[in-house]
Amino acid sequence: MFQIKNTGIIAILIMFMFAALPTNVSAQKVKKDISTKEKKKKDKKKKGKDEVEMPVEEAEEKWRTMTNDYGCPMYGEDSVKTWIAASLYQQNYKNKNYVDAIPNWEYVFANSPGFQKRTYQDGEKMFKSLIENAANEEEKKKYFDRLMEIYDGWASCWGESAKIIGKKGLRMVDYYPEEEDKAFDYFEKSIENGGTEVSSAVAQRYFYRIATDFSEKKVSMEDLEESLEKVQLICEANVGDDKPNSAIYQKALDNINGFFEKIEAANNVVLKPSVTDCAGAEEYYGGAYRENPEDKTAISNYYASMIKFRCTDKPEFLAIAKKYNEAEPSAGKAKFIARSYQKQGDFTNAELFYNKAIGMETNSSKKAALMMNLASLYNYKLKQRSKAIKQARAAAELRPGWGDPWILIGNAYAGSASACGGFDGRAAIWAAMDMWSKAKRVDPSSADKAQKNINKYAANTPGKKECFQRNLAKGQSYTVSCLGVSTTVRY
Repeated sequence: MFQIKNTGIIAILIMFMFAALPTNVSAQKVKKDISTKEKKKKDKKKKGKDEVEMPVEEAEEKWRTMTNDYGCPMYGEDSVKTWIAASLYQQNYKNKNYVDAIPNWEYVFANSPGFQKRTYQDGEKMFKSLIENAANEEEKKKYFDRLMEIYDGWASCWGESAKIIGKKGLRMVDYYPEEEDKAFDYFEKSIENGGTEVSSAVAQRYFYRIATDFSEKKVSMEDLEESLEKVQLICEANVGDDKPNSAIYQKALDNINGFFEKIEAANNVVLKPSVTDCAGAEEYYGGAYRENPEDKTAISNYYASMIKFRCTDKPEFLAIAKKYNEAEPSAGKAKFIARSYQKQGDFTNAELFYNKAIGMETNSSKKAALMMNLASLYNYKLKQRSKAIKQARAAAELRPGWGDPWILIGNAYAGSASACGGFDGRAAIWAAMDMWSKAKRVDPSSADKAQKNINKYAANTPGKKECFQRNLAKGQSYTVSCLGVSTTVRY
């Protein structure tokens, strides 16, 4: 609820507000000096006899609909209230009077999410303090839920979405360690979407969970090796003299590698100490295999060594992997084989082994990931959009709250735009934007990827004049016939 205290400073705040307004906002106010009638006269002089006269959008509407670079409202319905509320809550915040700061902070958070990043940074600090000083469990849970909403809004409206979602997982571990599955889901999404920007703490906790699952035989050696490669790449990218947190990432890398070695030792997968790279694996384990190509131990050792040292691009890997998979079929091995074929450009066999992996996988989340691998193959390599969309929708059903399927569906719609052609081709971008916006809504960790696409394609949508000529009003439903989907008119 919006509250104003210390009303004597309101006049000063308003003066400050208008002095600090962004240039584009001030320009909108100046435009009010030109009456609507004068503007129409000037517009008519510019138009030819056959041109359609466009409706005039009021300056007040522009103010209310202003958004930041991530599409979030900057000022809401009442910009004055936003400025005043922000100034008032920050006074209490500076004095660490968080209880009194919250009502005005809540107004900015709810009505003006694109106003400033500081809203989220301050909110994080305040609600962490409130959680740690909560009087009872009910109060703690209320404050914790709000903190989670702060992270979601921060990710959606201010970038670094994957990194911020990683924070959700860390706070889950801090305050509700028994919710380890939820925390891992946040870590996994941070790893999936964050590239090398993932924090060292998230990288470590993600790998420790995978390693623990491997020890409990919940995941395969292929899954363990794949996760190890992911976190090693993250840490290695952040280690160096020019990297600000190099020491922190180096320590994390040492911890991860040490933990992996213990897991290997505990599961009898220790390789010969002298074998330290692909060449050594090919010479030692490859030699043992070639001497006895039907020996299961020789096959499995050679396969394991090639996985460990990332030799999967070697010509012999596929033959060994297929032979090992015949002896001991698994979704993990089938996925590795599919990926190897895909790297070689053999999409037919890649599709075959992705389907085999999907058929064998019993874990819903992992099966969804395999479906997305196949959907990506269909969409980006084979240009089979309908198959890609079908696989992505199936993946979304198996793993609710995951943004990647909706991003891919949006990409498939956008990829179909040129084939649709004309107005429908541009309207297909509306449908794509629906999907990208849905990705942001259901999975804030994917917000950066989704927003990047929205910004990239925004200029390719139908213009106001085209819509007006077709009697299409903003907000009206429109069916994109070439896609067979409905969307909303916007301009």
